[in-house]
Amino acid sequence: MSGAVADHFDHVAGSYDFWKQKNFYYYNTLKTLCRSFVPKGSVVAEIGCGTGDILAALEPSRGLGIDVSPQMIEIAKKKHSTNAALSFAVGDVCVMQQKIDAPFVVMTDVLEHVGDSARCMENLSHLVSPRARVVVTLANPLWEPVLSVAEKLSMKMPEGPHERITIAQNEQIFAEKGFRIVEKGYRLLIPKKIPGADWLNARFYQWPLLRRFGFIIFWVLEYVA
Repeated sequence: MSGAVADHFDHVAGSYDFWKQKNFYYYNTLKTLCRSFVPKGSVVAEIGCGTGDILAALEPSRGLGIDVSPQMIEIAKKKHSTNAALSFAVGDVCVMQQKIDAPFVVMTDVLEHVGDSARCMENLSHLVSPRARVVVTLANPLWEPVLSVAEKLSMKMPEGPHERITIAQNEQIFAEKGFRIVEKGYRLLIPKKIPGADWLNARFYQWPLLRRFGFIIFWVLEYVA
């Protein structure tokens, strides 16, 4: 990741939880989605952990949160100081060398910020154990114009430096770096809590014509090479 990314997230760290609360429907969906793939009591590492709430929501027996922003990590340590199962460290997934000793790795809204997804996944392949499961979520690139407008209207957290490559490009990188797609899907056709949203969001991804418009795209990857 570039220094500009770390600087951006240091800058927004103090308001990060405010934005999460403002967009609670989205962040609660991320927690529910990750919990569906990571059993309670697992050993888990989260890359791009922010202030640690998703990691804590997974209720791991041992959880390591890693983030490029020192300010985020300081806040996470204070927020979760009474949870002995959690630890937090500053790290950049693109260059870090410390092995990730966890069968589950979570990366929510990270790859669009790394600058070079291929480099990131290449380095990650050297950090995780064989057969490790990696849960990756991204905002669907189709929603980028909407996200840009929402940011200008102060409806979402400032995104900072980012690049949304296509779904096909991401999947090509996963395959080239030794990650097999175990599961892929979409969530949140309507990313705000409005009447009818729960009903539609619980069903739309089962309908082929609508699913690709989901706000969240996710993959469950397995490292096999």
